[in-house]
Amino acid sequence: MEEVRPALLIALLLILAGCGPLDATQAGGDQAEPVPLLTVLPSPGSLRGPPAQEADAVALARAFTGAPDDVLAERIGDRDPVAAGVRQWSNPTGGTMTAAVSVWDSHLTATGVGADLATLLVGDGGAAWTPTEVPGGRGARIDDAARREMRLAYSVGPNSLYVRATGSVPEATVIKTVKRLIVALRGETG
Repeated sequence: MEEVRPALLIALLLILAGCGPLDATQAGGDQAEPVPLLTVLPSPGSLRGPPAQEADAVALARAFTGAPDDVLAERIGDRDPVAAGVRQWSNPTGGTMTAAVSVWDSHLTATGVGADLATLLVGDGGAAWTPTEVPGGRGARIDDAARREMRLAYSVGPNSLYVRATGSVPEATVIKTVKRLIVALRGETG
């Protein structure tokens, strides 16, 4: 038993050494390439749209909320994302889906991006939403048919993955899109 304890301690230390940031200011992983990462997503169901594009603070704010938002764009600019990309789809019945990948200077900021956006929707009459299929995700939704909207975010290291859908886009499509981004990101960054 005496020989096992040091071996277990060494194994535990090796595992913990690779578990991400040691404090809130560290990135905690490799940076994604947002536009190539978004390019791996298929166009689900009847959703169609243009290819992924690089996004500045204004485009990222619009992707996050679905409308121009100068205050949010300024906050994003102040946080100074390293890189960002956006991909958008719509369907014949007016449903929309937007996926955004952004890279920040720290894991804390990447995580906060999703939490901040979920809070904005909750403050607008929505409810917190974390599907069991995306443990660790942060989301919110409005289920009123006239304003139906879902937002779901997930962060890996300094990377924030975000999907926003409105109208007739199924919940399963939002969840599947976030899960595909997570798998693709882990494949890209290790």
